[in-house]
Amino acid sequence: MNERSHVGEVLSCRDIHKSYGGLKVLRGVTLGVRRGEILGLTGANGAGKSTLIDVISGQTAYTSGEICIGGVPVSREGTALRAQLGLARSFQRPQVALELTLLDNIRVARAAAGLSSPYRILSAFVRGFVGPGDDDCAEIVRVCEQLSLRGLDRLAAEVTFGELRLLEFARALLLRPKVIVLDEPFSGVGDAGINGIIDALRALRAAGCAILLVDHNIDLLTPLVDRMALLAQGEIVVEGGVDACLESPVFRSTYIGVA
Repeated sequence: MNERSHVGEVLSCRDIHKSYGGLKVLRGVTLGVRRGEILGLTGANGAGKSTLIDVISGQTAYTSGEICIGGVPVSREGTALRAQLGLARSFQRPQVALELTLLDNIRVARAAAGLSSPYRILSAFVRGFVGPGDDDCAEIVRVCEQLSLRGLDRLAAEVTFGELRLLEFARALLLRPKVIVLDEPFSGVGDAGINGIIDALRALRAAGCAILLVDHNIDLLTPLVDRMALLAQGEIVVEGGVDACLESPVFRSTYIGVA
């Protein structure tokens, strides 16, 4: 990929390799997402999508290559710098504190964005310093209502899997990210929640956020994204406009199974 193609990219991955011993999971992945753009990433199970997301967000170290956020190279492992640069993500399996209410899960996440260690986050929360003010409460309620996520006083252990997905997405939105990476955010979510996510993603795009959206559901991806990429056996095999990708023989044979 030439240098010109990286201009304007908020998230840039160049020649990313990841191996576990002799198993090569990512093989020279290069992709980027620009400001105000949604890139849809899809691929079959085992293609390396979740590994790529973990590498981008700092949960997993990569073997070689370079990742930049806002033009700033980030370390091969670790989430702190990525968060400071404005990256937020959701997980395929929601990462929430089941013993806390939905509201308190959001409050802790907002505290974590401004504090540097788990001890400081916990101390601030216990002392009440991270309790939302009126403006914060109004914003939390507004975002959650947009996603049809209600009953914020319920324990996370008592809600459905789909509601946990919406909780994670709400947390990410409330961090006001510059880059957001979403791992199958629609799975298990009802129609109202799906529509809320779609509306929120369009609003994020309009505000200039760079969005990497990973999902199997082509019917949801195609009307929403600006570009698509297909990952197969750890490599990007197709990337470009939605129509061009869907019509590509490689895409059809690799993902859909039609020559």
